[in-house]
Amino acid sequence: MAVTIFCAVIIALSPAGTGGQLPPVWGGGGPDSFGYRYLDSDTTCPGAPVYNWIEIKGVGTRVTGLGDDNVVGPFEIGFEFPYYWYRVDKVYIGSNGYIAFHDNALNASPFQRIPSPTRSNNTLAALMSDIDCSASGSPNGSVWVWTSPDNDTFIVEYDSVRFWNTGGNNTFQIILSKPDSSITFQYKEQSGAPYNGWVPDANQCGIENVSGRIGLNYLSGNIPPGNMYHPGLAVRFFPPESTTLQVHDAAVRNAMNDRSGGMFAVNGQPITFWGVIQNTGNQAESQFRAVARVRNQAGSVMFIDSTNVRALNPSETDSVVFPRTWTPSSNGVYTIQVISKLPGDAVPVNDTVTIELRVVTLPTTLTYDRGTPTNSMYWNGPGGFGNRFVPPVYPCSISSARVYMQATTSTPVAIGIYDDNGPGGSPGDTLYIATVNVLNADWYTINPPSPIVITDGAFFVGATSEVTGSPSFGMDSVPPLSYQGWEYTGVWAPSRDASMRDIMANATVSGRVGVMELTPEPVRMPARLEVTPNPGNGLLQLTLSERSGAQVEVFDATGKLVSTVTLKDGTGRLDVRSLAGGIYFARVVNNGSSVAKVIVSR
Repeated sequence: MAVTIFCAVIIALSPAGTGGQLPPVWGGGGPDSFGYRYLDSDTTCPGAPVYNWIEIKGVGTRVTGLGDDNVVGPFEIGFEFPYYWYRVDKVYIGSNGYIAFHDNALNASPFQRIPSPTRSNNTLAALMSDIDCSASGSPNGSVWVWTSPDNDTFIVEYDSVRFWNTGGNNTFQIILSKPDSSITFQYKEQSGAPYNGWVPDANQCGIENVSGRIGLNYLSGNIPPGNMYHPGLAVRFFPPESTTLQVHDAAVRNAMNDRSGGMFAVNGQPITFWGVIQNTGNQAESQFRAVARVRNQAGSVMFIDSTNVRALNPSETDSVVFPRTWTPSSNGVYTIQVISKLPGDAVPVNDTVTIELRVVTLPTTLTYDRGTPTNSMYWNGPGGFGNRFVPPVYPCSISSARVYMQATTSTPVAIGIYDDNGPGGSPGDTLYIATVNVLNADWYTINPPSPIVITDGAFFVGATSEVTGSPSFGMDSVPPLSYQGWEYTGVWAPSRDASMRDIMANATVSGRVGVMELTPEPVRMPARLEVTPNPGNGLLQLTLSERSGAQVEVFDATGKLVSTVTLKDGTGRLDVRSLAGGIYFARVVNNGSSVAKVIVSR
């Protein structure tokens, strides 16, 4: 779905013009700097692909949850697929005709040229356009995935999906072949045109690597004309037999949480810093340093620390915990930076992750904005916006929520507070919702009759409207940015503009509601919980210094409970094979034991 921006006056979103692709000199395209080339079935050339549709509809697994502008997954490929200089085994599927390896960022209109450092990266764009996979947008549409019985072929098929607002019909598939490491796009049907027509920011086709700086563009808008989609077209991308490209690159994959999103901390409470560092190059790297740094809003350094990253082979990761903590003493806006310091790094753009940190004293208003909009946005159809919040304490009580909006005529808007139990941690159960009538530019507030208590994980505040083009939602473009914004176009998805602006949606929260009477208990030394091996990626041993049959709860970085282990005589086994790499925390239930950090390496 298209979105319009207000900035005093309407800013028209104009296509990002791109120059024409150079004519292929050998009947295809490429190579890129790694050596990938492409050939299509319209080319008469040795090795050119032959269109051979492999029907998986009704045979594979149907993908659920896709709508207009969203991403679902991850889905297991079923084998390790060689891609550029690394291997991948999972994909996210975008409603807009693309898949991405290990990257769930939303690609939506206006689209960036492939390749591009703008996320999502690691993208295979077969027909990356504004496609509406919702039941109303594509009533006969469906998306399927399938892995061959021999675990050497993986296919994603889009069947009978339509362009948003303009219709048409598109059936195409993406094929990963392990035997020759090739990628094939096939087009069974293509009719109609995307909203805004065949312009570069409405259609992209090609592949790109993990940084988005290396790749091949097959079609940008309708350039070159000879590469336009048509029924019976097959396009194959294949790697070189060998490459002379040597890439030394270590990236900060994420830090402080699973998405490096904005976070809150309570004034006077210590903060532990951590990050996940990945070797995204094609050379083995010896031990190097990583740095954690905190700056205040004036840019002054408030804290700095460093630690070692272990030696890493290509695609390996290391979860690092910095040895020192920092205890803030003043409320305000800060930034945390986790930095990879690999000597000779060839891709500096991915060396640093910056996280917005807001230090608060409870009760407080959780916000990512300054209180004043820099611009406004509205949807060219029903839609909405919201924010994701991870509370600074548990339990957390929500007393109210508000969203900044305006309209030219009175518009009913539903403001809701949602749990994070939807697919992939998206907005799920409605905890409270109420309708407000929006007119003048202002904050619009809802007040639940009793506080909503959050005991773990995250929650969302969002506003949705069924009226086309109304209201306009307040946005704040002044850094730092939280990357916690979400958008609603029939389904909720991470905001496509998270790198440019924050959404003005807030929540007023406090700690536990009510007063508890505590009776004195004898002072006792806390028991120590140990985890070995740590880091680990399989079965880990939990050992409590006092022999007991207690239970251990394991939480992820957002505070969500992910596992429970029962100890026998003070020991137990924790299976982390299904957990993503990163930092987790283990604590003994109803016991004064210390909290143990659990590092899962992948």
